[in-house]
Amino acid sequence: MNIKRKTLPEQHYLYVDREADFNGPAIAQAMGAGFGELMGFIQKHSIERQGMPATMYFDMPSGPRLSFRCAMFVSEHDAAHADESIRADVIPAGDVVCGTHVGPYASLSDSHRALWSYCDEHGLTKAMPVWEHYIDDPGVVAEEQLRTEVYRRIESA
Repeated sequence: MNIKRKTLPEQHYLYVDREADFNGPAIAQAMGAGFGELMGFIQKHSIERQGMPATMYFDMPSGPRLSFRCAMFVSEHDAAHADESIRADVIPAGDVVCGTHVGPYASLSDSHRALWSYCDEHGLTKAMPVWEHYIDDPGVVAEEQLRTEVYRRIESA
């Protein structure tokens, strides 16, 4: 994975919170339900998506369960449609390290570890959130060719 350092602008998004047992099938099921709920809301309100779905992580897992947000980047205006079940948040402008993972979602942890190691090797202070931005539709693209952009916030120098 080719890792880059970037400064990103502020990014608004809509999301639903989800939690699952820390295993592939449970995570996939929770994400599927979360993205289904989110996409239904987006369609109902005629919200213009800014790219493909993303998953946000705000805590490093420390037990048998994983908490995450199923998210979709939207304009600040469209983020105002949030309600009790679909919420809005913003990733502030700032520095990240990122790279593109190619392959199955089940091996994304390898790319997360590569970003972690890159930060350690370059003396960068890791911050949250960490997120995955899914580039390809797994219903169209073969699993071994799926591209996922993986981001990790870092403290500005």
